[in-house]
Amino acid sequence: MNFLTKLLDSIVDFVKRMPLFAILLVVIAFVAPSLLGYMFYALLGLAAFAILAFAIFAWRLRRMQRDLHEQFRRAGEQSGHQHYSYRRKASNEGDVSIHATTAMPEKKVSDDVGEYVDFKEEKINDK
Repeated sequence: MNFLTKLLDSIVDFVKRMPLFAILLVVIAFVAPSLLGYMFYALLGLAAFAILAFAIFAWRLRRMQRDLHEQFRRAGEQSGHQHYSYRRKASNEGDVSIHATTAMPEKKVSDDVGEYVDFKEEKINDK
C-alpha cells in the first residue's frame, strides 16, 4: 500500500511540475496509441544502449588497468626489482608475519678496500 501511495504522489508531482507535457502524453495516448508505444520502445532501446555502453566502457577500463599493471610489473622485473603484491591477506590484529626477501646482492667493493680510522674530537677554546 505504501508503494502505491508513493507512486501516486510521484505522478501528481510530475503533473504539477510539467502540466503541458503530461497533457501531451495523455492526448498522444488517446489519439495515437501506437505512437506512444513507439516512443516507449525508443526509450527502452536508448536505455539498453546506455547500459551496454557503460558495461563496455567499464570492461575496457578494467582491461587497460590490468594491461598497465602487467606492463609496470614487467618493467620492474627487467630493472631487477622484485614484484610486490599490494593485496594483503586477512590476519588477526597484532599478528606479525615475516617474509623472506631475495638474497642480498654481492658487494661490488671487496672487504679489503679501505681502512678503519679511530679518531678523537678535541675542543679548542678560543678565549
